[in-house]
Amino acid sequence: MAHIDRRTFLGVSGAALATTALAACGSGGDSDGSSLRVAWYGGQPAHEGVEGALDAYSSDHGDISVSTEKAAFGDFWDRLATQVAGGQGPDVMRMSMTYFAEYADRGALLDLSDFVPDVIDTSPLDPDVATSGQLESGLFGIGQSSITHATFQNTTLAEEHGLQIPDQWSWEDFIEFSTAFADAAGPGKYGTTDAGGNFQQFEVWARQHGTDLFDDQGLAVGADIIEEWLVMWAELRASGAAPPPDVTAESSGFETSPLAQLNAAITFGWVQQVAFYQPVIPDHPLRVGAVPGMTAGSLEGQFLKALDFWAVSAESANADRAAEVVNFLLNDERAVTSIGLTLGVPPSESSRELLGVDPDTAEGRAIEYVNAIAGQTGSSPRAWPTGYGELQSTAFPRMNEDVGFGDTTPAEAAAAFVDEAARVFGS
Repeated sequence: MAHIDRRTFLGVSGAALATTALAACGSGGDSDGSSLRVAWYGGQPAHEGVEGALDAYSSDHGDISVSTEKAAFGDFWDRLATQVAGGQGPDVMRMSMTYFAEYADRGALLDLSDFVPDVIDTSPLDPDVATSGQLESGLFGIGQSSITHATFQNTTLAEEHGLQIPDQWSWEDFIEFSTAFADAAGPGKYGTTDAGGNFQQFEVWARQHGTDLFDDQGLAVGADIIEEWLVMWAELRASGAAPPPDVTAESSGFETSPLAQLNAAITFGWVQQVAFYQPVIPDHPLRVGAVPGMTAGSLEGQFLKALDFWAVSAESANADRAAEVVNFLLNDERAVTSIGLTLGVPPSESSRELLGVDPDTAEGRAIEYVNAIAGQTGSSPRAWPTGYGELQSTAFPRMNEDVGFGDTTPAEAAAAFVDEAARVFGS
């Protein structure tokens, strides 16, 4: 079979995919219900955590064989696209919000509505997490972690230069601190990493300006709000408060980030990522804080929901058992303990309490942050639409990079991005 990458999959028509699904119905595990295939993405800690959970499931269910497939994030989607397009999708799969709508819209995911609550118990889950997998046509995924935006702050590094990072802050406070840190620390040191090309963090900015990122027609945010974002980051780079684009381009990983190299005091990310940064700089405890607000302490732009799901293939011949596995991964104490925070902050208060994580650890600080902001954030946005992945991974980062290298102005880049979004969404 010719290689089919995720872009090819997204170009498959709904009718073609439906035909494939019918022709290969039941191709996940064995049609007699004696086996299941479970697939997920992540690093080695995630692989070990999920495998441990599935071992516990298998020990309780000797009548069924569970096989596993795992890969790094990028490799996972290329392989899954090939499998699904060929009617060979796994029975249970981890699904990212980035591609969730694409797979659901193409008919690749099973509507789990009929399995809740009798098979899959979502009652313990954080409310916004329990409904994160709901699309207009059904419930196509069950949230497997509670995710929110965060900043990771090296307060020790700041104090070494006679500065304090505010406990609560506005964008004005953030700019003031970042500039002061760069001035105090000297050349090659920055107050913040450059988040100008981070589409997921930009969503907070858009919501702070009174608009969701998307509506029924596509991109809802205007070019003026995008331009303001780009101007802010351009000014931070120009003042030396954020690194130049060539430094940012060479530091895309956790280990190579200016934060991990002790060359920046602040970076942006998803809350659980503090556990990836902290081991690299063990002598500099990272504080988990909010994204700056339009006013200090405001969390209206942030949200708390699931951005990763457990989903079941629409082709699975063992849908009942697949749903049972999803419930086990979410609610069984052995599964919760084995997975820990390797897939993100657990999606229920009971699970977080079960882990009993030391609050002084990176994982403990992530959990404490999620518990602290629950009920204070803005409402959860709709699921990211089909086409989101292209904007998030390519168009938005390129726009900020082009501004950084002086190839275009913020106004021109913002207008071009709006046009690109219209093309992607066909609006």
